[in-house]
Amino acid sequence: MSLFRIEGLVKRFGGLLATDHVDLSVASGEVHALIGPNGAGKTTLVNLISGLLEADAGRIWLGDRDITSLEDHQRVGAGLSRCFQVTRVFANDSVHDNLMLAVQAHAGSSLRFLAPRSREAGLVEQAVALADRVGLADERDRIAGTLAHGAQRALDVALALAARPRLLLLDEPMAGMGPDESARMVALIDSLRHETAILLIEHDMDAVFRLADRITVLVQGKVLISGSADEVRGNPDVQAVYLGTEAEGGV
Repeated sequence: MSLFRIEGLVKRFGGLLATDHVDLSVASGEVHALIGPNGAGKTTLVNLISGLLEADAGRIWLGDRDITSLEDHQRVGAGLSRCFQVTRVFANDSVHDNLMLAVQAHAGSSLRFLAPRSREAGLVEQAVALADRVGLADERDRIAGTLAHGAQRALDVALALAARPRLLLLDEPMAGMGPDESARMVALIDSLRHETAILLIEHDMDAVFRLADRITVLVQGKVLISGSADEVRGNPDVQAVYLGTEAEGGV
């Protein structure tokens, strides 16, 4: 049984049909990659899933709950968390303070206004664990904006994990990274499949084929194929539209 599924999702912008009755599912413990050429509708689809856009038709399910009508923050509460293409951290605060704010927000605590956050032992413990989880244990006192790009992306993932998501949306997590940073992010994502299902949007095809249990290819707002990495890699239509010369511009 799928942990997450969308059925017949449609989004129109005037006369443009950005997503054309898209079906997609993600199983528990699965890394499901969404790929396609520029203009395929990937960003629109992810915005529909996360609640930044409202669908014109179709349904979105997380577990047995229909979340189609929920606002974006309500979807986070239901178990869906997202990392955006552009890293979103509090650049002027320390790594530890970033994580404290995240766990505090999702814990719904700190109504004890007279008690400093540092005394909230449970939240501190969670923040420390998250830093360790993404490889930032030695960077907790660093100002987030001074971290290398790859480390900032890892912090962004940690902030998303603070919500303890059932489904994690990762929007081009390797963008702008060098080979070493990309390798660390691939290893982190691979390790997360035991904690949360992942829908991955990524232009690095080596990373996609290494990580993805299944891949959905989106072209002009429609699903071209959804299958295993081998099925997608060997599909002549995918090779022509995306993996071949027509796709040199990226995802």
